[in-house]
Amino acid sequence: MLEVVAAFSGTITLADVSAMLDLPKTTAHRLLKGLVRAGMASEGEAGRTYHVGERLTRLLHAGADDGWYASLAGPHLLSLTEASTETCYLARLVGKRVVVAVSHSPDVRWRGYVQPGIEMPVNAAATGKAIMAFQSKALIDAALSEDLPKPTVHSHTSRKWIEQEYAKVRKLGYATCIGEIDEGLAAIAVPVRLPDGAVLHSVGMTGPLERIMNKQLPTRIAALNATAATLAKALSLGTSMRARNLP
Repeated sequence: MLEVVAAFSGTITLADVSAMLDLPKTTAHRLLKGLVRAGMASEGEAGRTYHVGERLTRLLHAGADDGWYASLAGPHLLSLTEASTETCYLARLVGKRVVVAVSHSPDVRWRGYVQPGIEMPVNAAATGKAIMAFQSKALIDAALSEDLPKPTVHSHTSRKWIEQEYAKVRKLGYATCIGEIDEGLAAIAVPVRLPDGAVLHSVGMTGPLERIMNKQLPTRIAALNATAATLAKALSLGTSMRARNLP
């Protein structure tokens, strides 16, 4: 049933599921409602259609390996890196942590560098803020209950400051890291919004502070948003394809 819902996400109805799986409508309805309660499927407008649920989407993305992300996101990040001549990368939410999935650095002498697989602090990193700002209160509480790092004098661990920073991210649509992880380096990041509204990823750009936080900032943010929109489509399609292969 999940394979059927994933294959026709957002358009399939109870009658469709019943017919395709040769099930009585009452049985199909009961099973669909069970999937909805478990967060594996979600109902569309007026409960007439069904699509892959947020819980299943989170599981698929959290369980995806680096090769899956590299194949889907790598070419788009490489294009952004070549156009900006700055290091660009994709971060993803894994539980209550944010980690780097894919990263590309330009062939220039003075550059930022982001290692795939490293954790991005949700109180300091632009990509960490860009993801965590759009999570539920419960998840934010869990993330901020951990010991938060303070890599530089510009880093903040105050709960009040971090929540204000998240509010600013939601208002502006992008996050910054100005010397909060490495003095002299800055980063900007935007959320990647999946079609269902979930924010499980962010795309970031980092480099020397004076090259990131200057008059080119609006242009760079626009480029990040364009890449994020492209990545949202690619990741959503990849998720649907993975969902169809669930046992």
